[in-house]
Amino acid sequence: MTDVAGLGGGYADSKPDAAPTVSAVLDAACPGAKGARLVVIAGPPGVGKSLLARGLCEHLPHSTCVDKDWTAGGFILAAARQADAPPDQAYGRQDYWQCLRPLEYAGATKAACANLIGRRVVLLVGGWGPELSVDELWSGLSQQIAPAQLIVLHLNAPPTEIWRQRMAGRGSRSEDPWFGQFALAVTSHPVWPGAHLLASAGSSHTVLQNALHILSE
Repeated sequence: MTDVAGLGGGYADSKPDAAPTVSAVLDAACPGAKGARLVVIAGPPGVGKSLLARGLCEHLPHSTCVDKDWTAGGFILAAARQADAPPDQAYGRQDYWQCLRPLEYAGATKAACANLIGRRVVLLVGGWGPELSVDELWSGLSQQIAPAQLIVLHLNAPPTEIWRQRMAGRGSRSEDPWFGQFALAVTSHPVWPGAHLLASAGSSHTVLQNALHILSE
C-alpha cells in the first residue's frame, strides 16, 4: 500500500480545476438502499481523516470504509514517473486535475455506492479540496444516491503548529516556508454549507465522539 506521506506532492502549487472531478463523481454515483448512509469524511491532509474513519468503523455496526488513497495513490505516482515528473510534482500537473483526479474520486465513489445496501454505513475518505465548495456536487450526489442518505463531515485544520507537528510525525513535509504556503493553499476553498464541521485540534477520542453525535441525530 502506498504511504500517505508520499502523496500530494505539487498540489499546493497547482491550479485547481474542480469541474472534471465533479462531473466524474456525479456520473459514478448510483442509488443506494433506504436506510443506508454515505458518510463523506473530508478535509486537508494530516487532520485525522483516516483515524476518524477507523474509529467510526469500530463503533458503527454494519459499517465499511473506502479511502481513495488506498487504490489511487500508487497509480498517480506511477503516472508521474512515466511522464518523467518527480513525486513532489505528481499532484500538481495539469493531467492530474483533468484526467487522474476525476478517476481517483469517481472510482472511490462508485465503490462506496456499490456498498450502500441494507442499513450499511459507508465511509468515503478523501480530501476533496476545491470540490468542497461546489453545491452542484453535494446536492447532486445526495440526489443520485437517494433513497440512501448523504452526510458530509469536514475536519477543519488545527492551529498551524499542531498541524505541522502532525504532518512531521507521519513523515510529510513540514518545513518553513513551504508549510505555511501549503496550509494556506489547502484551506483556501470554502466548504459546502451542508457539511458538518469538526474541529481536529483536540484528541482523536473527542473528534470521534463529536462525529458519533452527529451521526446519531
